[in-house]
Amino acid sequence: MNIIKKVPIPISGLILAILSLGNLLQVYSPNFKVLCGVIGFVLIFMLIFKVILYPHDVLNDLSNPIILSNSGTFSMALMISSTYISLFDGTLALGVWILGVTLHILLIMYFTYRYVIRNFDIKVVYPSWWIVFIGITMGAITAHVHGLFEIAYLFFIFGFISMIITLPLVVYRYIKYPNKLDQNKPLICIFTAIFSILIVGYTNSFSSLSYDFLMVMYSIAFALFIFALFKVIEYKGMEFYPSFSAFTFPFVITSIASSEVYMFNQNFIIHIIMIFQTGIACILVIYVLYKYLRFLLD
Repeated sequence: MNIIKKVPIPISGLILAILSLGNLLQVYSPNFKVLCGVIGFVLIFMLIFKVILYPHDVLNDLSNPIILSNSGTFSMALMISSTYISLFDGTLALGVWILGVTLHILLIMYFTYRYVIRNFDIKVVYPSWWIVFIGITMGAITAHVHGLFEIAYLFFIFGFISMIITLPLVVYRYIKYPNKLDQNKPLICIFTAIFSILIVGYTNSFSSLSYDFLMVMYSIAFALFIFALFKVIEYKGMEFYPSFSAFTFPFVITSIASSEVYMFNQNFIIHIIMIFQTGIACILVIYVLYKYLRFLLD
């Protein structure tokens, strides 16, 4: 029970990364998806047990705006987990997907009221805000599995508009009030996820794609990937924090974005980039999983 009590809410970001990585790697071998699925679902149930057994601890953690915004990766993980469950039970998978979408919409509503309308403070604006507002794009990425193509379009539009509004806000915050706390430094790697998740949402929501629009988004996504990669290198010797989850999904979704763009234009250079990014994503997920296991078992 001590292990369950120690499970931090931000581990949901790692869960999201592992399950997404399984979908990415299944083209190489279905065994990768099985392995990632087993690890991901074990961690999901550990986090669910934490909520059931220690609700007061969870509520206390969620009073922190950074942890609350990070909790959006749990609802996103539920959405991606439905793609695994759909292989066995379509009805159950749809139910899990609806639950994930509902939780995320409720998070958007509560977070907006609490930290935007009621008590806005630029100093508590972090890249994790994108998990709340752009994270709903995961609904666009996974909706087609359940045959819900029209809803996918709406989720993408919401995510894209949210990016336009929040990107200048987060950039301004980091310029005006640079982050100095080590435990929050990994969050800057979420920069590489914002355009990448929109790319994947776009390619999974529209039957007809604009080459120019896609390549503009991809160019920005690649530049942000390089930026985030340098940040990972800069922070490689840092003490472990649950926020290390930010080193995982952003790089996985960036690799998935490259694979989507490659399937669209079959460009050799993008293929090389995709392979490189996939390798980086695998290394980071394994590294952070190892760090989490040491943290939980210590």
